[in-house]
Amino acid sequence: MKVSKKIDAVIAIFEENDFMVHPVKEGKVLCAEIETWTTRGVNMIHYLCPFTVKEFERMVDDFDVDEEIDGHRQDSRYRDAFRITESVKDFEEYHSRLKGVLEQLRAAEKPGRKK
Repeated sequence: MKVSKKIDAVIAIFEENDFMVHPVKEGKVLCAEIETWTTRGVNMIHYLCPFTVKEFERMVDDFDVDEEIDGHRQDSRYRDAFRITESVKDFEEYHSRLKGVLEQLRAAEKPGRKK
């Protein structure tokens, strides 16, 4: 799929941070599924539509560690693999990682940034 240089730069930042990016068009809107893993190996998939820094920022702001843990602990395999304290640490680290990616994306949007 052909995308703009600006979108290519956004994808590059995600990929530099170990995310896989799968762009998809929904009508005329470019969206993307971004996928990565937490430090302890939990697969994390986020759908951004539209695929913009602003939408990623919304997702990061709305990320709730407690909700993530509650959702994952519904699965007995997850409960067997992770103690609650491990889950808290893992998802707090993941949220910090998301915030770091967001900082990089914001910096890339600033005029005159060094490449």
